[in-house]
Amino acid sequence: MKLRGADYIVRIIELLEADHLFAYPGGAILPIYDALANTSLKNVLVRHEQAASLAANAYGRLKNKPGFCLSTSGPGATNLVTGIADAYADSVPMIAITGQVATTLIGSDAFQETDITGICIPITKKTYLITDIEDVASIFLDAYRVAIHDRPGPVLIDIPKDVQNAEIELPEDWEKSIVPPQKNQPYNVRREQLEDARVLTQDAKYPLIIAGHGVLMAEAWDELRDFVKREQIPTISTILGIGALEHDNPLYYSWLGMHGMKYANDAVQKADLIIALGIRFDDRITGKLDEFAPNAKVIHVDIDESEDSKNVPADVFLHADLKRLLAECPDTRTDENKVTRQEWIAYLNEQKSQYPLKKADLSKFTEISALSILEEQLPSNAVISTDVGQHQMWSAQYLQRMEPNHFLSSCGLGTMGFGLPGAMGGQAAKPDNEVWCITGDGSFQMNIQELITCVQEQWPIKILLLDNTYLGMVRQWQEQFYERNYSGVELTNPDFLKVAEAYHFKTASASTVEEMKEAVKLAQETDGPFLIHACVPREENVFPMVAPQTSLSETMYYPTGN
Repeated sequence: MKLRGADYIVRIIELLEADHLFAYPGGAILPIYDALANTSLKNVLVRHEQAASLAANAYGRLKNKPGFCLSTSGPGATNLVTGIADAYADSVPMIAITGQVATTLIGSDAFQETDITGICIPITKKTYLITDIEDVASIFLDAYRVAIHDRPGPVLIDIPKDVQNAEIELPEDWEKSIVPPQKNQPYNVRREQLEDARVLTQDAKYPLIIAGHGVLMAEAWDELRDFVKREQIPTISTILGIGALEHDNPLYYSWLGMHGMKYANDAVQKADLIIALGIRFDDRITGKLDEFAPNAKVIHVDIDESEDSKNVPADVFLHADLKRLLAECPDTRTDENKVTRQEWIAYLNEQKSQYPLKKADLSKFTEISALSILEEQLPSNAVISTDVGQHQMWSAQYLQRMEPNHFLSSCGLGTMGFGLPGAMGGQAAKPDNEVWCITGDGSFQMNIQELITCVQEQWPIKILLLDNTYLGMVRQWQEQFYERNYSGVELTNPDFLKVAEAYHFKTASASTVEEMKEAVKLAQETDGPFLIHACVPREENVFPMVAPQTSLSETMYYPTGN
């Protein structure tokens, strides 16, 4: 049988179990678009290619398999770059597909030609330029394998237009050869390394687990929960690790870092052993690196061998898939350390009581009270997608009942504009779940055009827009570190309700606690998409906070009177 290249490619994408394709058309990708008209794939027409890659990114986080996005050549391809870089920073599997000018025109400065494979080399696990239709199947299978194997991440496949139009002759049963690769589970741990880790854990008086995104990407939360319960070792997480332990687990002490809990940061500084699971020790969680966990030995478990002592020296580095490793971990309990661990837990409980997260003051309407009201009314399986800024930190602090992979946020790259496309990817991945986008007035306008995509796709996404007429996080830094020299942060905003209504969204405004309660109730009762415009104070600051270039020991708690 003969197939046109474009039809062959689309069928391969189907066989790789991609049910959604976040995409935007253009000249160099038109043959594939022609083939998409006769496909089972859900072809989501975004309004900007950046939204396509960010939505595929979020989809990949929830599904734990590659999200697919598609664009034309030139500006279409370059518009995907931010979402690709975001997936690379947060270790998310993704397959980005771009059209390219014909092979005969490559290198000629043809219309809408860019070297997208070259551009994306630093922000992907691998890039591919298909120059022969015979290579399509092997490249797509390899791209899928690379995206999911070891540390997950994005790949890019660039397909010239003449390859899309070429014909290929295939055997009748060719589809049987297209089987999605399975994720590998590397376990390169020697017996003596595991014994070294066991001894360190057994002898520690103040052991502390830090659970990162790697736990979620390995789908190892059950194994972690069993290990923590058995060993009775206190655990904290990174923001990307939220959901690894249940929020109400008595051994979970929230998340650490620049805006993490003071008691979590203090626990790191007092610990004599850090068991780091699937984290990269980035600067937002370590603070001043040479003062991070000064009393602790470090056991670091990661699927990426290059993380060994990259930022924080490891006394024992275990190169392994976390799901396998946690299942192999020996029992380290002794009569002696059972007592010391309970004393350590009692100490941390005292610290948690002394430095609690600030409770919402429902006598006034603030970002914190708005989020606390939302938290009370959210179902436990809600999916939350945030943008980047103050609202992101408050969301991580106050929206606590998160299931694994249900808190979607750009943390490595910090991409403003992630929130709405992230919610789109979340709704596509979890069509029966309640999905909320938490955003600020600055971030929201980065991808505001995607409101109409939600309407066209009939996604019942709910948006909480916290509007303080500032780029809030930058303003906070200018207040604290630049003597309130507010420069380039004050926003003149549109009438967001009118804008949303023009995009066919149902809306409500909230400037009081009671209005917020009613707005959330109305949003949840509305079948379609809904936006709540919450007018909040202009100059609220996020605490706790670790100032740049300072130690976790210097975590600033809430100012007196705040």
